[in-house]
Amino acid sequence: MRRRVAAGLGLAGGGLLVAAGIVQATLGTVIPDWTGDKLAPVALTVGLGVIALVSARCLRTGSALWALGLVGPGLLSLSTVGRLAWLPAAVLIVATGFAAADGGRDALRVLRAEPVRVLLTVLAATELLMAAGAAPVPMIVGALGGLALLAATWLRRLPRGPRIGLALLGVLPFAGVGWTALVPVLLALVAAPLLVVAVRRPRVG
Repeated sequence: MRRRVAAGLGLAGGGLLVAAGIVQATLGTVIPDWTGDKLAPVALTVGLGVIALVSARCLRTGSALWALGLVGPGLLSLSTVGRLAWLPAAVLIVATGFAAADGGRDALRVLRAEPVRVLLTVLAATELLMAAGAAPVPMIVGALGGLALLAATWLRRLPRGPRIGLALLGVLPFAGVGWTALVPVLLALVAAPLLVVAVRRPRVG
């Protein structure tokens, strides 16, 4: 029951966040305080909304760890998007609470069984967080890279070739555009050996 409520709230929060991105794209210059005054609304607000929608959909029948895809966009929206996203952010955070209450043991089991993928998920969230506060080009590259890193980590039914391509897309472009900051380069260096293990490792459970 709690899982269904969490998934429903996640879908609602993600939909509201996408709607906030559409408003941001059309009326951002009119109400900049409410939209965060971002130059790349599709790459940020709508992208976060899509992550939440996909995570909520997967949460309905999958692991409770998909709740990370709700709380991440929720917290990022509070700090980077603007007042228009506060309501969907609150809905996503509440949804995460319901998911944690329902699937705490499930999440612990996945943490124990798949620590490498969990670490890669944290690195992908870090990349998305860095992209959220960057200039337009690094923002877009980082947002796409974070999503590609998540896909390479968890889409285990994909053939190895496409997963390797997604893994490279997840870390190399962002390291290239942000090499002067060093942190994107360090992120790529940390993620590389973990990705090798994740791509070659058979599915657990």
